[in-house]
Amino acid sequence: MEPVSAALIGPVCLLALGCAVAAVVLWRRLAGTGVRAVLARSGLLLATQAALTASILLLANRYFVFYATWNDLLGNDPARLRVEHVQPQRAAGRLVERTVTGLGPKRAGHTADPAKDGRVDRLTVHGARSGLDAEAYVYLPPQYFQRAGRLPVVVLMGDGAPADRLRDAGLLRAAGRTRPMVYAMVRLRGAADCVDVPGRHATLGETYLSQDLPEALASQYRVTEAREGWGLAGTGDGGWCAARLAMVRSDRFAAAANVGGRFGAPAGDLYGGSERYRLGDDLLWRLQNVPPPPVSILVGAARGDEQARRFAALARPPMRVETFPGEGPSALPSVLTWLGARLRIPPAE
Repeated sequence: MEPVSAALIGPVCLLALGCAVAAVVLWRRLAGTGVRAVLARSGLLLATQAALTASILLLANRYFVFYATWNDLLGNDPARLRVEHVQPQRAAGRLVERTVTGLGPKRAGHTADPAKDGRVDRLTVHGARSGLDAEAYVYLPPQYFQRAGRLPVVVLMGDGAPADRLRDAGLLRAAGRTRPMVYAMVRLRGAADCVDVPGRHATLGETYLSQDLPEALASQYRVTEAREGWGLAGTGDGGWCAARLAMVRSDRFAAAANVGGRFGAPAGDLYGGSERYRLGDDLLWRLQNVPPPPVSILVGAARGDEQARRFAALARPPMRVETFPGEGPSALPSVLTWLGARLRIPPAE
């Protein structure tokens, strides 16, 4: 699974240059009205055009990373992942995480039973398209083990380690009060982790979150593959990422929650100096200049947050935006309840 490299781009560009020079030098020599002369000139033109087109496509792919690998282009590289189980146990009134090889979580004094307690898995996903190897924690509610059928999925993003969110049981408590859903928790070190950054130091965070991770989860668990059953939520940079991914990848996600996050483009040069590319990550600019996607977005913000108010005011159908005055961990129950009411499983599943 090797990426398209300069070792190929260089010779193709040299070949294109050579064909162009040959066409100029040999054109007069190939002049004539015979069949052989016509075929020679036609072949020379076709070879030159093919080499030039190939070099342009390879250079464009090198910069914008449309296809990260040859297998991605050919569509024959499945998502790969490794799964471990994480078993939270109660100790002194709090959850303590430890990695085990059996099922979990486990209630104090009881045999581990996922049908009563749910289960938390730690996944290492090897992204076939993004080339990224990243860790995710997946919470499976008790209902996943009690009955057949697929469940919706919520991808949770934030700048804290996923394991930290399990220690205080906040997610597990909030998840127990809403519709049964599968939760995948991923860590973000910054906004660049959820966008496809072009250029020499390209990273494919958006590709990982919108393609590699969903495909890995669908291959491992009984979850819906339809976009109507996939949502996102995050705080801080994760909130911006959730809203942005829902807006630019509405083919994969139907709803998102941005809790205390911003709406403008991230700071720093992530765009190779391209102002147009940067504006595409400004969510307020997108609402004014790009057709609205068919998604629902919940915005949790402090009172008086002008950007959040403007974001809601700019939204128009088929996009829907709702706001509520909430920030931080205390907003989690409201966010999960809202997502649970908007994600659905298609009748065909």
